[in-house]
Amino acid sequence: MAVLLEVEDMSKAFGGLIAVNGVSLAVSPGEVLGVIGPNGSGKTTLLNLIAGTIRPDRGKIRMAGEDVTRLANHLRVRKRINRTFQLVRAPANMPIIGTVMAAALYGAGERPRFKDAGYEAAGFLGELNLLTKADRRFDQLTYVEQKRAELARALATRPRVILLDEWLSGLSPSELEGGMSVVWSLAAQGLAVILVEHVMAAVRALCHRVIVMNAGSKIAEGRPDAVLRDAEVVRAYLGDENA
Repeated sequence: MAVLLEVEDMSKAFGGLIAVNGVSLAVSPGEVLGVIGPNGSGKTTLLNLIAGTIRPDRGKIRMAGEDVTRLANHLRVRKRINRTFQLVRAPANMPIIGTVMAAALYGAGERPRFKDAGYEAAGFLGELNLLTKADRRFDQLTYVEQKRAELARALATRPRVILLDEWLSGLSPSELEGGMSVVWSLAAQGLAVILVEHVMAAVRALCHRVIVMNAGSKIAEGRPDAVLRDAEVVRAYLGDENA
């Protein structure tokens, strides 16, 4: 399958700290690519680089063959790359249907009319079981509802690549099952999904491939079961004494 998003030799340092060091990856439509590693290994920084919220020191990002490395975040949204955050970010005083409508109005592709944007927003909220909460603010939702509302907002921009930063973390077993179904449905619709996650059961079940980061570098890549048995990966998570 043709590659949709390609990251080549990506690096970023903050002062003397190398957060991402020469990382390359590629993801295709309909694929779920997991990004795993210990805390502080550079996973969220990598997503920030792909989303365009920070600029790389070195490397290239291509979307559908086009170099988007220097594009600002909002312009990458127009190129059909969007993301969710580890901690939900949303306007405090706006109903969730308003935030999703705004995303539909200013996302990629042809701009819908205001009325049509409302229909689109309702559709995305309905897909994520939130239509009955459409008039509520984010701070009136449960934790899992906030995550789903943020995803609805991201999907309303019509992405082809969606970046999920620990979207499944903190969920109960029943919520986790529902969340995994959502991720599968995104891939089934042809989206390329890059999933930063610590829930290994979800990683094994969802991801076609995973890359493992440690201290900013990619140390392994492949199918989840094989990668999670890799000796260097085990050492990265458990340390030499326990590995």
